[in-house]
Order: sequence, then C-alpha cells, then structure tokens
Amino acid sequence: KLGKSSENAIFLKIFRAKKNVKTGKWEDVESLPFNSDDFNTAHPALSPDESYLYFASNRSGVFGESDLYRVKINGDSFGSPENLGDKINTPAKETFPFVSADNELCFASDGHLGLGGLDVFAVKIKDNRFLKVQNVGKPVNSEFDDFAYVITYDKQLGFFSSNRTSG
Repeated sequence: KLGKSSENAIFLKIFRAKKNVKTGKWEDVESLPFNSDDFNTAHPALSPDESYLYFASNRSGVFGESDLYRVKINGDSFGSPENLGDKINTPAKETFPFVSADNELCFASDGHLGLGGLDVFAVKIKDNRFLKVQNVGKPVNSEFDDFAYVITYDKQLGFFSSNRTSG
C-alpha cells in the first residue's frame, strides 16, 4: 500500500516478512511499528547478534537532515527508536548504517569531516556506547558521494556505492 503524508509526499518504510521454507514464498509481510506516513524510516541493518535494528530517519527530533537510530528487538516486538546522539549525528545527513561482525558501526555522512560529499565513517561499539568516529579514508572515500559500505568478518572483502565518474 502506498501511504502519503499530509503534504502528499511518499516516505520510505521498513517492512519484515517470514519466508515459508516449504514454498519459498515470503509471508506475513508487515510494516514495522515505528514507520510513519510523515517521515522516512530507511536503510535497515541488524547488529551481529540481531538484538538491535539500526536505521536512518528524518523523524521529529533529528539533529540534522537525517539521523541514525536503533531499536531493541524483543522477540517479535520492538522497543522505542533511540537516536544515536550527537557523537554520531550532525546537523547534516547520516545514513546507510551497517554493523560489522566485530561490532563496528559503519555509516555515510556529509556532516563529519570528510573528503567531500557523503563519506564512510566507522565507530566501535563497546558496552553499548559509541567510541570515536573515524573516517575510513581513501580508497573508499573520495570527493564524490561514497556510501552503503559493508565489510566481511575478516575484513578481507567489502563493498560500497559511489557516484564517482569512473563508475
């Protein structure tokens, strides 16, 4: 179903579904309870132990254009969305979260000090707290938009998106 805001805008939402192992079909598709027709809820990423869902949103109370949030997963239900705070979020845009197997939050931002446009940043999560945000640097980051970074457990293989002219 297509939901629209009071200004007739369409916003992104996160859904979940269960895969029927017998038929291979997705069933019980449902919108997550913290979605809205009035703001974006996008780019979901699970923590390695699947206890938290991280996402980007421009809901009320953001520090900037869009912020990163997480929500505790309690079996089939969810806690309340928690803004990751001003160590992570800036007055600009934070988006495309990913949590590595060694509990490092990677995300794109155009508000932290970078090389230009969106850059990829990483911050270690320790005892449910975020340590120092660091730019991952070149060759991942460039003067173009670099985002949607994922990396394997052994850090030997990773992928990211970019709008570089070299494609």
